[in-house]
Amino acid sequence: MDRNGLVAGVGLGALLMFMSDPNRGARRRALVRDKAVRGARVGGRALTATAADVANRTRGVAVNAWDIIRRESVDDDRLIERVRAAIGHVCSHPRAIGVEAIEGEVTLRGDVLASEADRVFAAARSVRGVSELVDELDKHATPDGVPSLHGMGRVSEPLDFLQRRWAPATRALVGMAAVAAAAFSVAAYARRAA
Repeated sequence: MDRNGLVAGVGLGALLMFMSDPNRGARRRALVRDKAVRGARVGGRALTATAADVANRTRGVAVNAWDIIRRESVDDDRLIERVRAAIGHVCSHPRAIGVEAIEGEVTLRGDVLASEADRVFAAARSVRGVSELVDELDKHATPDGVPSLHGMGRVSEPLDFLQRRWAPATRALVGMAAVAAAAFSVAAYARRAA
């Protein structure tokens, strides 16, 4: 007799008994139905958020690729915002840094921790449209005595995987990888068992 078939049959019989119990079966079926409805609703919202996130990321990649091909000049206000955004990813106190731009020449002024200065400069230089970068930053070893460097600063993680909350697209990719790994493991186990 097939042992796996026996175990599956016993499990299915126990489940049917559990759900068709005359005393508590109706409550259990209602609970399962409610959980299934809620799961479908939450899954639908998650699917919508994931689709929007993937669409936005794809649109962003396409726009960046198109901008690289076009090599269009960037106006100063847009360049300032791009540099501020880039600095915000590598600096714990980005508001302490002033950014000015005149025809592609960007000047950085303000206070920065010495340990972050090189990353700030590199991030600003990597922004598309920056033709020249002037460093007028005041570098400080510690935030002591510098009011603009006080408070809880936070540098964003470079990889989405290291963050506490993942973006919907990242969750979807990790989920698909987990399902693929599980399917591969099951297939490998079935090949060995046969």
